[in-house]
Amino acid sequence: MLKCERIVKTFYDALEEGKILARRCSECGHIEYPPYLACNACGNLDTEWVELPEKVMCNQVLPVSAMFMDPDFKANVGDYAIAAIQPENAFEVGSVLLHVSPEEVDEIRAKLPAPVKPVIVQEDGYKNVHWELA
Repeated sequence: MLKCERIVKTFYDALEEGKILARRCSECGHIEYPPYLACNACGNLDTEWVELPEKVMCNQVLPVSAMFMDPDFKANVGDYAIAAIQPENAFEVGSVLLHVSPEEVDEIRAKLPAPVKPVIVQEDGYKNVHWELA
């Protein structure tokens, strides 16, 4: 019988300890980040907690238009862009790339894919994962 876990709580509890967790499929080795109980690569339901692989790439970066810019978020973290982030052995996910001004987006795009490193940021009573160029 499959035992359901509280993956959201486990993920955020680990962030409080400075660890970024993902789930690894026991069948094909695919990494689920953000964590998900089933493997989205092969459909296997047997996954386990692992720390996020160190190799993470940024494959795309987009400026945030003024219409969608969150002034409170920008006041907390500074300049940022939207990025496609891909941990090793995982699917690409949308996220935030910190310390990127709108003027820098084209220069960064010309160097992609590029390695990124995680940054754990405190937001409204919880921690979240964003990224910066390595």
